[in-house]
Amino acid sequence: MSKENESLPRRRARPGHGSKEEHRRERDEDCDRPGLRKVVERTWYFRDDDCDDGRDEDCGRGGDDCDEEGKPGRPRRPPGTSSGTAGPGAVLTTGTINQPDQPGVWGGPRSDLQLPYLFMRANAGDLGVRPVVNAPFWESPDIFILAGVDPASAPDIPPALGQVAQAGQPNTIYAHVWNFGNASANEVLVEFYWVNPALGISADSVNLIAQTVTAIGAKGSGNAHVMVKCPEAWVPTFVNGGHECLLVRVWDNPSDLPGQPPFDASWNRHVAQRNIHVNAPGMTTGGALGLKPAGFALQQPILIKVGPLFGAPATVAVERVAPSTVPWLQLRTGTRGVFPAMATPTGMPTLSPPTTTGGGFPTTGGAARHTVHGDDKHVAFSTTDQAPGPGEAHVYRVNATQDGVVFGGYTIVLLG
Repeated sequence: MSKENESLPRRRARPGHGSKEEHRRERDEDCDRPGLRKVVERTWYFRDDDCDDGRDEDCGRGGDDCDEEGKPGRPRRPPGTSSGTAGPGAVLTTGTINQPDQPGVWGGPRSDLQLPYLFMRANAGDLGVRPVVNAPFWESPDIFILAGVDPASAPDIPPALGQVAQAGQPNTIYAHVWNFGNASANEVLVEFYWVNPALGISADSVNLIAQTVTAIGAKGSGNAHVMVKCPEAWVPTFVNGGHECLLVRVWDNPSDLPGQPPFDASWNRHVAQRNIHVNAPGMTTGGALGLKPAGFALQQPILIKVGPLFGAPATVAVERVAPSTVPWLQLRTGTRGVFPAMATPTGMPTLSPPTTTGGGFPTTGGAARHTVHGDDKHVAFSTTDQAPGPGEAHVYRVNATQDGVVFGGYTIVLLG
């Protein structure tokens, strides 16, 4: 958006468009008028439609009508091809230059093109390759929280990396954004969202906190990654103890657009997720629903939405994991390679049978695994483990799969 200085004199509106000479005279008068300021306008645009170029791209990009075999399936990243007209050894001709662009066709491998390659890491060793396989993609090390501090008072770099948001209080969110491309990204839009605990995240479930703009240099420039502070405070409610999911999306106008699926961190390198519920020592959750006696590690079950499922059933399961399998916990200790010790199991983590969102959940029938049919379903995580001791932690991962492929997850950390 653009905004003129309010002290500037306003030009009186005239009917019609007037002649070119009138416009030129008015422009010259404006330039001579003292106190004028340059007005700059940003316009972001990107294609996010169903593509009407005659190709059945819904199947290629994973629309909700069909998968690669024409059956219902989850959205996935559209395939791309290389024409070989760019990169080392390629010879550009007039015909090549004047050839119309074809959707999904690039001149060569992305690493050879003079374009930015923006991404946020799904894990510590992430180099931007998607989809993420055989590793949780919802524990991004590139999303940070400064608890209880408004962005107006927060520093540009978070002083602590492993903090937990305070429910009902302003919190500052930071995003660590990377560019591994050969070209700089000069108009990077960084979008911050919160989401109620969910395994499958779609455009219908995200809630925008704020947007901001930054610039990132090309790889090898010394400025190929930046820390970006969210300009608006995030004030989580006390639902599930205030531990909603966080999601950040980054893209450059016009050279590295948002991509598809728009909010799926497993397929889209422009998206990062932080689905980590952390109960710190002495932290309690509100509400009486399913409340357990004192001494249990988790006082109140955590409701986790499962869908959307795009017409196919899903398997939702919970497992206990060692703290050392969650790299994010190094941020909590502040020391590389140092994790909380694994607490001795004294109970069982379970999920309630799936029920319709908003309809509550049963207190019986808990199991480690359930099959879920239909959208708008949630499960409740609970555990009968006793509270961990000082320096220890219980860690659990809930994940959802379809056809053996993980499409969403949520990590619960209970610290002693």
